[in-house]
Amino acid sequence: MFTKKRFVGFTLVISLFGVLITACGNSGSEEEAVGGNDAETGLYEVVMTYPAFGDVTDVKEVQDAISEITAEKVGATVKLLPVNGSNYANQMNLMLAGSDKLDLVYTSVWFGLESQISRGQLLPMDEHLNEFGQKILETIPGEAVEAGRMNGGTYGVPSIKAWALSPSFVMSTELADKHGIDLASIKAWSDISGVLQRIKDEEPGVTPIVSYTSQETPGQAMLNFDPLGTAPGVLDFNGTDYTVQNLFATERFSTMADLMREWYEKGYFSKDVATSQETGSNLIKAGKAFSYIRNINECYSESLAAGTELACVPLEDSYMTRNSVASNMMSLARNSEQPDKAIQVLELFYSDEAVINLFTNGIEGKHYVKQSDGLIAKPDGVSSSGYDSNQYAVGNNFLSYIWEGNDPDMWEVLKSENESAVKSRAMGFSFDINPVKTQITSVTNVQNQYDAGFQTGTFDPAELPAYIEKLKSAGVDKILAEKQNQLNQWLENK
Repeated sequence: MFTKKRFVGFTLVISLFGVLITACGNSGSEEEAVGGNDAETGLYEVVMTYPAFGDVTDVKEVQDAISEITAEKVGATVKLLPVNGSNYANQMNLMLAGSDKLDLVYTSVWFGLESQISRGQLLPMDEHLNEFGQKILETIPGEAVEAGRMNGGTYGVPSIKAWALSPSFVMSTELADKHGIDLASIKAWSDISGVLQRIKDEEPGVTPIVSYTSQETPGQAMLNFDPLGTAPGVLDFNGTDYTVQNLFATERFSTMADLMREWYEKGYFSKDVATSQETGSNLIKAGKAFSYIRNINECYSESLAAGTELACVPLEDSYMTRNSVASNMMSLARNSEQPDKAIQVLELFYSDEAVINLFTNGIEGKHYVKQSDGLIAKPDGVSSSGYDSNQYAVGNNFLSYIWEGNDPDMWEVLKSENESAVKSRAMGFSFDINPVKTQITSVTNVQNQYDAGFQTGTFDPAELPAYIEKLKSAGVDKILAEKQNQLNQWLENK
């Protein structure tokens, strides 16, 4: 039985999927909007781009079904532009920098949301939301709306999904059962060591623990802070002050580096753990690995990606930050010719059950079928139906149907966990990187040399002081001071 405890989301699962369909329309096609309007209906056509996962061959059929609803309800049609997940960041930035018609754009704190705002590539949404998007504002909790605010304006609204994050130990259920591993006995990071030793002793050929991806190393989930954006400088969840800390000089970073080194020296990692491009999911699926550690939002999605049943054990209290909420955002592109229409269409993704289910699941009877238990499944004999689920990217996912294998009460569980998670004291704070862009570039270059090494144990913790000195030489103190200054200003204006 799948573990039903929920954890981190997107969480970006872009790297999990193989070849995806890029559906950006070519200029001059018969279906291209003329003068911003749909060539067939004469209504304004809202163009929306977002990353797609899996097969989206039938996107036009889904788009047309959504347009029937939007045309009737708000007098506009929709053009969906799903982009291959691995190419999305580059493609999105090209579209935002160009002159192509674009109304709604999926973005994220991880995809440069702050930079897009500072470059003027996104439009402020407040006026349009207040007049035409009240159902969006009513649906999204206030602290989550704050995640899309910067420089006094709202530049993005988050998709409604699991926002609570939990650093978790994820392992093969088959091997855990085979070796009698008591999940209830795993309560702290140090408890994992004995489990990994047992796998090393009893499963030759199976690596006890691997990185989830080259960006999500085992030690990363131990660094439980609010990152306050994507540049160096973090806020501890404990305490009541607002002191920005240098993550790499914290006791938690040092403790993490020591534990990762211990695991590496005991042979729990493969020798190439810091450089391997294999995903943890694929390695477990192939029977080559036992476990990984990452922030997750639900165990079922981990099992689905691995193609086998996984067990998930949370090792920290669930928490929520601006980053976790702003991982999936929809924004108004600066090229939108009718932003009011775009917001009216977007509102239906948050309030209309038919619209969000078409977008996330496709067309009933062709892309999914309803079962007697209320869950949905692929039609009989169909593994890839032409429109794989695009869940979590856009809109109110709590209105969408739940796929078989999930807890039928999944959305209620996730709502509850969002409400009960520890909220960062700086939920509404966003960091403007422009004053220290040069220092961030230099510091990032140093991080790229060291972070993976410390987070996988391939670097000796004795090298940590030298790392900290190189960060200082690269300008990390200027970044910390600027972030502290902006945080202080944010506090004064709250």
